[in-house]
Amino acid sequence: MLERERRSRRRYPLQLNLRYKSISSRIGISGTGRTLNVSSGGLLIAASHDLMEGVRLNLTVEWPWLLDQSTPLQLVAESRVVRTGDSQFAVELVRYQFRTSKRQSHPVDPLVWAMA
Repeated sequence: MLERERRSRRRYPLQLNLRYKSISSRIGISGTGRTLNVSSGGLLIAASHDLMEGVRLNLTVEWPWLLDQSTPLQLVAESRVVRTGDSQFAVELVRYQFRTSKRQSHPVDPLVWAMA
């Protein structure tokens, strides 16, 4: 029997650099990672930390497109870990906004991803 897809939003296989930090001062986790895929409701992230489900994180994602073709953007989000696996975790976006950024550490070509 085929398992029915539970995700209701389309996923895009974008690999974007990001930083994360736990919101709770009790946990004190911070690190860097890379998205494996992105949807309007969440992200799948490759990272070295093993996180528990339910942990709340602040994320800063380097966005590959420029504002007015000149200003770098970043996605800043509050999120919650909903699934974990080997060197990766999935987060649900609770709140997010785009902000301008001074620079990007490693530019990402937005055309280098497969059409899903």
